[in-house]
Amino acid sequence: MAAIPEKRQDTALRSKKRILLIATFLIMAGLIFARLGHYALWDDESDTALTGKGVQRTGDTSILLDHGNILAYRGGISVTGFRGRTMPPLPAYLAAASFTLFDVDAFSARLPFALFGLGTVALILLWIRREPWPVPLVLAAGLVGNVSLILFFRQCRYYGPTIFFSVAILFIYWRWKPTPRNLLVLSGLSFLLFASQYLDYIALYLCLGVDYLVWRRREWKPGWLGWLCLFGPQIVLNGVIGSIWNPFRTHIGNYESFNTLGDRLVLYFWYWRDMDRCEFLALPVILLALGVGLAQRRTWLVRGVVALAVYVAGVSLVSPQIIRQALEGEVRYLTPVIPLAIALEAGVLCVLLERRKGLLIVAVLVVFGTNLLNYWPFLPSGLRPWELRSTLLSYLGELSLPQTEPYTPTAQWINDNVPEGKSIWVLPYPAAYPLMFHAPKARYAWQLEWPPRPDFASRPPIDFIGQEPPDYLIAFGPSLEDMARFLQAWNRPDVHYQPVKTIDVYWLDKYRPELYWRNFQSTTDFNHDTEAIYIFQRVAPPPAAVPATPSTGETPATQK
Repeated sequence: MAAIPEKRQDTALRSKKRILLIATFLIMAGLIFARLGHYALWDDESDTALTGKGVQRTGDTSILLDHGNILAYRGGISVTGFRGRTMPPLPAYLAAASFTLFDVDAFSARLPFALFGLGTVALILLWIRREPWPVPLVLAAGLVGNVSLILFFRQCRYYGPTIFFSVAILFIYWRWKPTPRNLLVLSGLSFLLFASQYLDYIALYLCLGVDYLVWRRREWKPGWLGWLCLFGPQIVLNGVIGSIWNPFRTHIGNYESFNTLGDRLVLYFWYWRDMDRCEFLALPVILLALGVGLAQRRTWLVRGVVALAVYVAGVSLVSPQIIRQALEGEVRYLTPVIPLAIALEAGVLCVLLERRKGLLIVAVLVVFGTNLLNYWPFLPSGLRPWELRSTLLSYLGELSLPQTEPYTPTAQWINDNVPEGKSIWVLPYPAAYPLMFHAPKARYAWQLEWPPRPDFASRPPIDFIGQEPPDYLIAFGPSLEDMARFLQAWNRPDVHYQPVKTIDVYWLDKYRPELYWRNFQSTTDFNHDTEAIYIFQRVAPPPAAVPATPSTGETPATQK
């Protein structure tokens, strides 16, 4: 048989790569956008969306909303002068732009962030298009199989933009020459990352600094003009953003003082544990990548693992999470490392098994198609049999049959039964914000502490806990006991409530993107007396009993 000409082989290989990249892009688009607006926004998403509504109304991150409502998350801890001043503003402005172009609903709230996610996929595929076979195939499998990445792209939150800008910055740093024009582009992307999430900006630049000093200092020489192009615009633009949206000028800035250096060391190890639990990465494969990189002197593998470790350390040092009040590391701050972890895992599999196609296929299916390599280092009994799964298949099953969730039926009941302007007290307090977004005509009460802070003194009594009775009470699951204890201690004999509705669904939002908090099917095995959603309405107090009087032939009205 005649040999196939080399030129024809190259053409066939390029065609195969092109088909693979297009198919991967389309599959990821389907996984990101399928049923994007089905679930109600959960509490952090609602914070971004409601702030976006404030931007739409005022042009600034105002907490003053329609129907007299305010967005006073945690009692207004992140607020200064009725404006949210803790979170960087870009996500809220993206939500506002989407609301201006489309309807105000869950789909439009998530749309711009999902588009950034799809843009990230396109950029990664562009990055690997010239890599030798089978690298594109293995990395494409890693993208499709990483459900955490897909879920974080689907949130009305900063995750999609921060992942996109981080990947774009690394792409330029890795592939482009440090010309003034390229560095101006890099500076603009860095500013957009800073305007999306401060923690990820700090961690990424810490990684770039370490990588530059150790590996690229001799080859990547921007010169004084290049450094000016890179950092000059950032100093000005980041300074403007940081002077306005500054957590240290709000009450939330005090959170940093709660953690000791020892606490942050604990958090560092929690992050590794919980990234593994949430399938951001398979920790054994990352350790394997480091070992192979050192043994075979594959510098790019070592650089990638070092960057991963430095990034996690950077977030650990600046995270606002209070260790003593938590059981898990808040891995949402680490979402930009997921593409890097996928690249490292795909790279080491290709290095070790490139000539053993059968073993490579098995390894890809295990690493990217199951959670077999997750959890086991941190459980005394190893991987529990009922926890073994293909997370991708679980996610596809959920898309075909979505789980029930608490906010949609509760918001629907409010829209159908609560007159406009009537007040509602919701416990736990974060549950008020999804309802505020999806049922905005009610007045959401008791968000602020009494006595008021000076900047909240002008607010009406209904905003302050215990100052004016709400018309309705809504308790999600176990918070019913907290609500009962408060009302008993409140001791207002003139205020009475009666139950009007029990929404018989599990009270907790189990569709968040963090896999340690997520289910892929409805929670049906719960206590319907304590773990549902309970609604009460204020009623008139019972009439006072009329004392008995001697029979004198006179009616009580005529007696003196």
